[in-house]
Amino acid sequence: MKVRGTVRRIGIEGGLLTLVTDDGRTVELVDPPATLNDGMHVEVSGDLEGAEVTIGMVGDALVVRSYKAL
Repeated sequence: MKVRGTVRRIGIEGGLLTLVTDDGRTVELVDPPATLNDGMHVEVSGDLEGAEVTIGMVGDALVVRSYKAL
C-alpha cells in the first residue's frame, strides 16, 4: 500500500510519527526509519499486516517498508 502525506510527530508515548494524508486521514507509522522527520511531505510504502494493535491508537496504522520525499 502507498500513501502520500505530511509526517507529524505526536508527543504521546514518548513520541510517535504519524502521516496526515493528502485527503486528511491520520495514519500511525509503525517502525519508521530514523531518517523520516516531522514536516516531510512523502509517499510511504508499507503493510497493514502487523499494524492491527498499536500503542498510539491515533488512527489506521501502517508498517513502513520504504518512503520517498516528494
